[in-house]
Amino acid sequence: MKKLLFLFFILIAVLFIGIKASYAEWVWSSETSWVDPEQLTRETTDQQYKYAIALMIKREYISSIGIFKSIIKNNPETELAEESQLNIAKAYFLANDYKNSFRAYEELIEKDPATRRLPEILDKEFQVGVAQMEHSENGAIKVFERIIERNPLGFIAADSQVKIAECYYQLREFDQAEDSFMSVMENYPNSEWVPYAQFRIPYCKLSSIRVQERNYDLLTKSRNGFEIYLANNPQGSLINETNEIISEIDIKLAEREYETGVFYLRQKRPDAGSLYFKSVIKNYPNTEWASMAKDKMKMLKKVGAIK
Repeated sequence: MKKLLFLFFILIAVLFIGIKASYAEWVWSSETSWVDPEQLTRETTDQQYKYAIALMIKREYISSIGIFKSIIKNNPETELAEESQLNIAKAYFLANDYKNSFRAYEELIEKDPATRRLPEILDKEFQVGVAQMEHSENGAIKVFERIIERNPLGFIAADSQVKIAECYYQLREFDQAEDSFMSVMENYPNSEWVPYAQFRIPYCKLSSIRVQERNYDLLTKSRNGFEIYLANNPQGSLINETNEIISEIDIKLAEREYETGVFYLRQKRPDAGSLYFKSVIKNYPNTEWASMAKDKMKMLKKVGAIK
């Protein structure tokens, strides 16, 4: 009995391995269902299309693109040609060739600018732009600019403008990033992105200051921008971050005022120095510099330098 059971399990194992091997190359898609690419005939256009889909699923992108292009060449005005062009763009995207993916999508629009599939294609282009931001911000900017050009009031136009601003920020081109965020507010005033843009505008100024070391004029403008954000978005999601940034700016401005006061003391101008110490105490009371300014004022009064 044990011998029979052993032989039975051996038989099942052999059958399982055989079945697994026979289905090892099968692939599935919503367009083709389960197919074995090597068993597909390729005599008709439809069969060639299914074969190209199967190759794309197997990640043989270049081979699949060649077949899709052949289908388009031989059947230029058919629905299958349009689907093939979409799949060419998709295959390039999956192969991380974002430049050619974008070009493939653009060819569809150029062929029929009024295509009913424009929203779908622009959404795909947007995905290309987002992916390209990781590799080439300048390339991504071109994609987002074209999306806006194609449909300036479309459903992802504001999203694209925000991405353009973020690309410039990543490139450390802070002035252009600021201008692009300003365009979000000016061109899409009803967009959900407006509060975010309002926050990022002074943040760009702050980032520019950090690069330039200390530009106190820009620092003050940056602080004013964050105050505007707080006034317009009392329940905004970036309130805590904004308050932290304002505190950071206040510390820098307080330090500057305090150091200016110390400078006048060195010039034997206690009257002028005291004005700056008073400013620190009044305008930046929660900073360590305010405490130090109070100590300076006490010292000046003690020695009779000021009343």
